Amino acid sequence: MLQLDVMYYILYLSCMTESTSAPASPASISQTSVLAFFAADHVAATPDAKLYVNGGFFGLLRFPAFPATLPTLGVGAVIELPFHDQMHDHAIRIGLRGPDDQELPVRVEARFRAAPSLEAQFGDPGMVPFGVTLTNVQIPTAGAYNLVLWFDDVEVKTYRFRAVQTPMIASSGAPASIPES
Repeated sequence: MLQLDVMYYILYLSCMTESTSAPASPASISQTSVLAFFAADHVAATPDAKLYVNGGFFGLLRFPAFPATLPTLGVGAVIELPFHDQMHDHAIRIGLRGPDDQELPVRVEARFRAAPSLEAQFGDPGMVPFGVTLTNVQIPTAGAYNLVLWFDDVEVKTYRFRAVQTPMIASSGAPASIPES
């Protein structure tokens, strides 16, 4: 019988005195944060809160001449909303800045209201994924470009990539010959 009492006491003591981790600061549980923001060839968000990405996180685009057209530009973002910011209206905007820091005519805007998932516990932050693929994006000149993310009209994140001109190699049109051995 003594063994059972000792085991009970040890289990009770470990459960009742188990340390819980407190947040590092009040800001860590009260501020919206951007968990991911990136460029890709294609990004799609699904109803089950997943992002499907092809060709993600590129940093360099090569074109034979400028102005150039990028056939597809995917943009992905994942925002973590604190518990108290859920069930409120929010706005997200994504834009593109050119090499001279000028706004280019690439702009996506959305208004949304996020709700806790059915599995969420009281106080849990919510993850809100966004994915969009734009077509025929004009890249006017070589240089550094920045995708910009605004959340509730505040710039919160940028993603930088460069566009460079690659030399064009003239071809005679004839297939390459294979040396015989």
